[in-house]
Amino acid sequence: MLGRLLLGELRQGALEGLLLDAIALATRLPAARVRRAAMLAGSVVLAGGGAGRSERGLDAFELVVMRPVLPMLAQPSDGVEAALAEIEASLERKLDGARIQVHKRGDEVRVFTRSLQEVTAAVPETVELVRALPARELILDGEAIALRADGVPLPFQVTMRRFGRRLDVERMRAELPLSSIFFDCLLVDGRALLDAPARERFAALDALVPAESRV
Repeated sequence: MLGRLLLGELRQGALEGLLLDAIALATRLPAARVRRAAMLAGSVVLAGGGAGRSERGLDAFELVVMRPVLPMLAQPSDGVEAALAEIEASLERKLDGARIQVHKRGDEVRVFTRSLQEVTAAVPETVELVRALPARELILDGEAIALRADGVPLPFQVTMRRFGRRLDVERMRAELPLSSIFFDCLLVDGRALLDAPARERFAALDALVPAESRV
């Protein structure tokens, strides 16, 4: 049962975070290192294999264009004051769209969902937008969202009608166009920004992405 759980074949309520903590405990490696490896590998299984070889095994996982990484998600806090005491914060609009991670290398563009499923064929608007950006290599984090003619977002369930489509994509695009709006830049032209301060990532985003496609 434990093997099936680690391989993702057992569907039950254990969170991946608990598995990563267990891997760290079993291998006597820092939990933060194991979690980072899983994020960069896009897989708890691969991170567990690397941890089993030693901490050096975790060093093999880097930010690589065309290999999606697990998304960075919000963390809870005891309150606004407590959060601001720990971090330098910015306030942004929250978009109720579909999380997308977009990778570009030359003219090749691939789009992944929050669960790391590739949906490139379903979102040609996103592909065209990112292909035209002035960088050879990019990894962007953002949201795809369907908007009304007046710019008001349509319900999340309406946006999700565009995903999972392999047939009639152009017809659906005409009926329900998507806007891609980005809030983070993780890599640009070989320079990984994952560990850079937010202000540097936002500056890179501002320099590359037009205002109407940024949060």
